[in-house]
Amino acid sequence: MKKLQQMKWNSCLAIPVVMVLAIACKKLPEKKDYLSQDASFNMKSVYEPILGRTALELTQFSADGSTYPLIFSIENARTKNGGHTNVPELFQKVKVQEWKRDYTGLETSLAEIEAKRVWVEAPFLEVRSGSGDIIFRNAPSTLIRSYPDSGYLFDIKVRNKGNERIIKDFWLRPIKEVPYEPYEFDVYTRERKTESRPRPSGGGANIVPYTIHPTGVSKMYFTKDSLFTDTLISVYFTKENATGHSLTFKFVDPRFNPIDPAKFSNTQWDKILHGFNRRQTAMGVTYDVAYPIPLTQLNTTWANSGKANVKFGYSRKGFGGERLDASFGLNFAIYEPGDWTITFYFRRDPIFNDD
Repeated sequence: MKKLQQMKWNSCLAIPVVMVLAIACKKLPEKKDYLSQDASFNMKSVYEPILGRTALELTQFSADGSTYPLIFSIENARTKNGGHTNVPELFQKVKVQEWKRDYTGLETSLAEIEAKRVWVEAPFLEVRSGSGDIIFRNAPSTLIRSYPDSGYLFDIKVRNKGNERIIKDFWLRPIKEVPYEPYEFDVYTRERKTESRPRPSGGGANIVPYTIHPTGVSKMYFTKDSLFTDTLISVYFTKENATGHSLTFKFVDPRFNPIDPAKFSNTQWDKILHGFNRRQTAMGVTYDVAYPIPLTQLNTTWANSGKANVKFGYSRKGFGGERLDASFGLNFAIYEPGDWTITFYFRRDPIFNDD
């Protein structure tokens, strides 16, 4: 009798165990990801990438507590005026160079630089699927609509597991190529900026109304006025051979005669530019270079804030044997390959000889 009661008690204990197992084995409903209706981009009123170069636009997406991972894609690309949805040029693949290994600025040859880059085919417009950042790749204005055309609109879809949202009306209005900076044309109207002085003989059409006021002005020039503020040095960019890979620095006096670069004796010619195989003559200094200059937006020995920086200088003895130093420099960028020349035109004759 006692044994029979014990068996009944064990049976009673087994019932809750079975029930618990049954509940545990039952599949719970899948939880739907959360996507905030306030999740959005820090949108500009208009995106104006300059054609002829590759640029990354950090859109700074605010998820507002949405569930990651999020996936971004471009939707409904169209022209702004007329709303034509047939805009295949935005997604047509173009041939561009991309880095497969990091550029450091410490490379010692063109070959070492080029070994870090590969040619790929990719669309002009792309959104990074994991971040929402937008890539504008190097494409010509012969392919992509550019200002004064009103350009394009497109939407971006953001989604996660089970939810999605369309963020509308990104305005894309590309600007025609700007081959170098500082630039002598207004980037929108392409009207030439004014320059009141003559250009160097044979200087070509590219005239930059960009002037430099060197340090040590009164020590550098024949002038009675130490506060002389007239235009001192003008800078000119010219290019030959669209497939070249050289850059030359030239210096000319007010009569357009060449100034021997050797006169700029304080210049560290092997440290002013990430170039190679320097050739120096009385006419100028030439380097083999990789384009664009600078090669990336990284700050390196050769560049800062997206511009290469060069500096030239010399010293001489003034009256009483005082050592006088003068220097001038330029922050610049060149975005197209070629055999380029940057000419520095001195408005007045610099004094190189000791007093």
